[in-house]
Amino acid sequence: MAKSSYGSGTIFQRGAIWWVQVCVDNKKIRRSSKSTKKSEALKLRDKLLGKKHRREITGGPAESVLIGELLDDTLKSDIEESTRYIWKLVVEKNLRPFFGKIRAARLSTDLLDDYREKRIAEGRSHSTANRELSILRTAFHNGRKRSPPKVHIVPYFPMVKETTVRKGFLSDEIYTKLRDSLEHELKPLFVSAYVTGIRKGEFLPIQWSQVDFDGGVIALERDETKGREARTVPILDGDMRDLLLASKKERDESWPDSPWVFNRGGERIKDFRGGWEKACKEAGVPDLNFHDLRRTAVRNMRRDGVPQVIRMKISGHKTDSMERRYNIVDDDDLAVAKEFMERGMKLRKSAAAL
Repeated sequence: MAKSSYGSGTIFQRGAIWWVQVCVDNKKIRRSSKSTKKSEALKLRDKLLGKKHRREITGGPAESVLIGELLDDTLKSDIEESTRYIWKLVVEKNLRPFFGKIRAARLSTDLLDDYREKRIAEGRSHSTANRELSILRTAFHNGRKRSPPKVHIVPYFPMVKETTVRKGFLSDEIYTKLRDSLEHELKPLFVSAYVTGIRKGEFLPIQWSQVDFDGGVIALERDETKGREARTVPILDGDMRDLLLASKKERDESWPDSPWVFNRGGERIKDFRGGWEKACKEAGVPDLNFHDLRRTAVRNMRRDGVPQVIRMKISGHKTDSMERRYNIVDDDDLAVAKEFMERGMKLRKSAAAL
C-alpha cells in the first residue's frame, strides 16, 4: 500500500485505487477517489479539507444522522400537547416524505428552496411553507444542542417575508349563519371563541372542573395557556352560557365520566378542520379562519368599551401588538379621529390669524 502525506490530509492506495483520509473532530474520515489516478485523489483531498474548514463534514455519529431522526426527537421534546399534535400532522404529511431519508449533514439551502417550490406548486402559501420549515429549523437547533450533538451546522433557512396580514372579521349576521351551520359538538367551542377570543389550543384542553357556572367564569390552568399564566375568562349570558349548559347536560346524561368540555361523544376534540370548513362554506364564508374569531372578539370588546388591559387579560395578549398588527380600527374610531383633527386644524388657523 503506497501512502503519501500532504498537509492535514493523507492519500494512499488500496490495490490500484487511490483513497483519501482526513481527520475531523479526532475522527478519521476515509473516502475513495474511485480512480487509479493520483491526481483525482489530490482533488478529493482538497475538496474534503475545504468542507472540513466550512464545517460541512463532521466526525462521529452526526455524520450519518438522518433528518427523520431529528424530527422524531423534536416530536418527543417538551412542547405543548396541542402543538405536538399539529406538528406531527405536518411532519408525517409533508416534512418526513421530503426530508426524512436525507442525512442532516447534507441539508442545503437549495433543498429548502426546492421544498418551498413544491408546496407553492401544490397550492400552499408562502406563510404555510414558512411555518412548516420553522418546525424543521427547530429540529436542527435541537439536534445541535444535544450531547453529543446530532447536528454540527444549522444551514440557512430562507423565509419569505409575509407582507399580507389576515384581516378577517366575523360580522354579527354571519355569526348566526355559521353557528347554525356547525355540527352541535362544535357550537359551544365556536361561540366561546367568538365571545372571548381565547386561542384554540387553550380551549380544547378545558375540563368541566374548570367551569364555574355560578361564578360565570372559566379558569384556565397555567400549563394550558401560551403565556404559562393562569387566568379566568367570563361566561356570557346568551349563546355561550346556553350552549355550555346544554353540553354539560348531555355529558351528565350520556358520558358522565368524560372530563372534556369540548368533546365528541365524550372524547376530547383535537381536530375539527373538516367540520369547520364545511360549515364556513354553507355560511358563505369559505375563507374564514378559526383564528379570525380571536381578532373579532378583541374588536367587539373594544367597541363595547372594555378597557384594553381587560381585553388583554381575557384574550391572553401580553402586549397591544395584536391590535396594531391587525389594524383593529372601525368607522367610529375614524369618525372621532376626523372630528379631533378638524378641530385642531381650525384652532391652528385661528391662532395663525391673530
